[in-house]
Amino acid sequence: MSIEYLQVAEDEGEEPIELPSEDDGTLLLSTLSAQFPGSSGLKYRNPESKSFRGVRLSEGRLHPPPDGGWGSQIFYCVFPKG
Repeated sequence: MSIEYLQVAEDEGEEPIELPSEDDGTLLLSTLSAQFPGSSGLKYRNPESKSFRGVRLSEGRLHPPPDGGWGSQIFYCVFPKG
């Protein structure tokens, strides 16, 4: 798989930054946290239900959504509560 860039913003309404995925299509948590310190994951709006969906994190890698990959949608950072 080739490098793909995904759009990430800290919150809705903010300008996104394009972050590079790895060769296997995942996004390293270290890549995300380098641009958004303290972030612990990603979420995105489900285009059908308009609800947020979380992005799967496993062994320090964020995996693209199974329903279309990273695509052109904007992903939003998740930060620990408290």
